[in-house]
Amino acid sequence: MTIARHLTDSINVVARAARFARGLPPGRSNKIFTVFLVGLTVAHLASTTVFANEPPQDWVPETLLFPGDAEIKMEREIGSSIRMFSFTTQDDVGALFEMWSKALDDDGYTVRIQPADIAGTTIEFSGREILNAKIATEVASDDVLSVITFDATLR
Repeated sequence: MTIARHLTDSINVVARAARFARGLPPGRSNKIFTVFLVGLTVAHLASTTVFANEPPQDWVPETLLFPGDAEIKMEREIGSSIRMFSFTTQDDVGALFEMWSKALDDDGYTVRIQPADIAGTTIEFSGREILNAKIATEVASDDVLSVITFDATLR
């Protein structure tokens, strides 16, 4: 999920709770409910900030560490087996891809690395519940955010 989606969900929770609160008698019940509402909202927003270093989809191997500045740009689930997302980062893409390919290999995945060329860099991998997956990026200049795309077909 994106941060915007978490914020929208938080607002929807608060709106539903407010509609429910209108039916409560005034006094202590409203105070308790207000404290609960504030706590729920803070907890929901806190979970959003933790998301920055985690992948947005649960199929991504836990061994892959994401950059702290990763900002999700696209996220899709098609049917029961196709998954994809992309994010931007200012981190060195070459170093990320080297770290990821080693981490996947060390964790027992079958890894096929496409060498960097004019078009970009690609890692293809498979294993466990992943029939095949690809991590790809286009070559970017040093002063531009890189877009990294993950896509997978699950078993």
